[in-house]
Amino acid sequence: MQAVVKEENPVLGQPLKRVEDPKFITGTGLFADDIPLPDVLHSVFVRSLYAHARIKRVDVTEALKQPAVKLVLTGQDLLNRVNKMPTVGEGGDTKLTDRPVLPFDEVNFAGEAIALVVADDVYSAEDAAELVQVEYESLPAVVDMERAASPDSPRVHEYLKDNIGYRSTKSSGDVVKAFREADHVIKLQQEFPRLSAVPMEPRNVIAAYEEASGFLTVWLSTQAPHEAREGIAGILKLPETKVRVIAPDMGGGFGQKAAVFPEYAAVCFAAMKLGRSVKWVETRGENLTASSHGRGQKQFIEAAVRKDGRILGLKARIICNGGAYSDWDFSMPDITIGMAPGVYDIPAFKAEAMTVFTNEPPIGAYRGAGRPEATYLIERTVDVIARRLKLDPVKVRLKNYVPKSRFPYKSAGGNTYDSGDYEGNLRRALELSRYDELRGFQREARAKGRLVGIGVVTYVEVCGFGPDLPQTASVAVSRHGRVTVTVGTNPHGQGHSTPFAQIVAQELGVDLSDIVVLYGDTAAIPWGTITAGSRSAVVGGSAVLLASRKIREKMSRIAAKMMGLRGDRMIFRDGKIFSGTSSKSLPFAEVAKTAYSPQSLPPGMEATLYEYCAYAPLGNAFPFGTHVTMVEVDRGTGIIKILKYVAVDDVGKVLNPLIVEGQVHGGVLQGVSQALLEQMVYDENGQPLTATLSDYLIPSTDTAPLIETYRTETPSPLNPLGVKGVGEAGTIAATPAIVNAVEDALSPLEAVIEKIPLTPNYVWSLINQKTETIGEPRPS
Repeated sequence: MQAVVKEENPVLGQPLKRVEDPKFITGTGLFADDIPLPDVLHSVFVRSLYAHARIKRVDVTEALKQPAVKLVLTGQDLLNRVNKMPTVGEGGDTKLTDRPVLPFDEVNFAGEAIALVVADDVYSAEDAAELVQVEYESLPAVVDMERAASPDSPRVHEYLKDNIGYRSTKSSGDVVKAFREADHVIKLQQEFPRLSAVPMEPRNVIAAYEEASGFLTVWLSTQAPHEAREGIAGILKLPETKVRVIAPDMGGGFGQKAAVFPEYAAVCFAAMKLGRSVKWVETRGENLTASSHGRGQKQFIEAAVRKDGRILGLKARIICNGGAYSDWDFSMPDITIGMAPGVYDIPAFKAEAMTVFTNEPPIGAYRGAGRPEATYLIERTVDVIARRLKLDPVKVRLKNYVPKSRFPYKSAGGNTYDSGDYEGNLRRALELSRYDELRGFQREARAKGRLVGIGVVTYVEVCGFGPDLPQTASVAVSRHGRVTVTVGTNPHGQGHSTPFAQIVAQELGVDLSDIVVLYGDTAAIPWGTITAGSRSAVVGGSAVLLASRKIREKMSRIAAKMMGLRGDRMIFRDGKIFSGTSSKSLPFAEVAKTAYSPQSLPPGMEATLYEYCAYAPLGNAFPFGTHVTMVEVDRGTGIIKILKYVAVDDVGKVLNPLIVEGQVHGGVLQGVSQALLEQMVYDENGQPLTATLSDYLIPSTDTAPLIETYRTETPSPLNPLGVKGVGEAGTIAATPAIVNAVEDALSPLEAVIEKIPLTPNYVWSLINQKTETIGEPRPS
């Protein structure tokens, strides 16, 4: 009798609810601030009142007199006892700065930590911190990035000859010819302000030191436990083997928590000096003013264009506000100019980028990290081209897209796009948004004097970031058939456990309830790399898949021997292992038990079910998509209302549609917020004016628009899952989509948008032709 072959259950691609959600819904998650250590001390930082000043004296006498105070650390206490903070990297075009854990001679931004007060409780530490007296000698503050780039600007660091800390250029094709042969040269300039990541859970750390063994354990809200271990060990002059970093549950990160901050090292040093556990929990004000910021660019753009809208050449000059130190994202604008050509086949391209030092907090990663700025650059440019030439912005895009037939495609920015169908994705978005109907509604509204606009954006982004950043995973099956997966990624809201478990369930045919996913502990996981850049599914997921396949192969051989078969294909499903050519089957758990009995195994096979994989992708992945939005602007107030938002993203193969949808929703909302609300503002003296959430505005659920999410699917050929990543897509597309829509709404008034956020006051001034320009005169 011939057996009916039972194929695997289709677990991947199913919209399964996140397995990690119940603990968060019920309030039983464990965050770093929740770690129940006995006799823990609390710490508070004394921070600079000046953006730029010499430290003349730090007097801690009165603070140390307080009975609850155990220690006050200053920069002088750390001299020669710790190393300086790690920087962006050695060599190249980056000027490296010396950033101490606690400054001892000079402060370079308002809010920079000067001293650490450790006490029995946080209230005593706060009171004692008020007693620390710091004598300053004020120095000129550099705040404006264009001013910082000029030769006559005061220097942020006296040991450097100027404030230009990083330069990068990219070019392709004959730019001179392209501009000579163009029918039109379109010029524009725009500003992307500094932003704060505003994670729900601010930064925090607990350090515990065991003097007898010299072992330091650090509980840290971090996106990169292994990099944190490396950084902390290096700063404190400890072997990495003596440092353990544990990342508990996290309340968001958005790139900000990828870095190693001076506060972490100071708290760890205090724990080592006292032989006690020391905790620091950041306040919201500290998070806004003393952590890291994202974005912060001015962009000057020229496009050489034929009269039919074909782009012949593109030139861009970018200045990035890098802040006070060359931290690890100081070279961020290099990503921007690399992705600046976007989804378009641009024959000639030249871009220059520089990062300048200012007396503001250092620049850092923030959701998208250079790609939102790139998409904003090119997608605003395409819309301006269409408006100046009186062409349909959709037709201009169609005329310039990279054709589907040309993938893999080497872009003018130097990236090789793995796969794509930009035209197909756009047409799907136009269909789902009912674009023609939206234009009809707009015409009717304009006839009544209403300011209604439509924005269209097609983006491409880079994620995965390989092959030089491998990710690790291991899969182990117990004697009872339970599966334990360890991964080098560290989630902070993305929901890694669910799709990783789905991968294992698909390969091994076990129920998700029999799979546990572990992460975030450097003692349990030998190595892992940063969770950022939408790379966890691409690289971490592929590592899980390949480790699972090794387990599957081994269990197939064991099962074949148990069934008395040779060379048979096995099918794993429903907790059993089936023969592909006969009616025989065995329970998965029975085969797992046999795997630990050496006498029952094929010759030469080790009695274990454990496999490890360090996976490095062949290249980067490039997700893409089209977002369409309609807005209405109130003539009297400048208030913007989003009437419709449709997102059609292509993130390759989808592991879990619910998780993808959640990522797009969150990303779009952050992108909308970038366009309408958020901006870190400093006065001419470098003092932050947006130091609370009353001044730094973020969206709330009652103001969030309805977001319609759809997908096309173009698998990546460069990883075994075919995935591309989705964590940053919405943030990248939403900002230019909203701005394009608003400028379209204001086009009857010939208003030109040159900066964001589009606050009601700024939009009102545009409506009334009182536009404030940035830098050079308004483009003609």
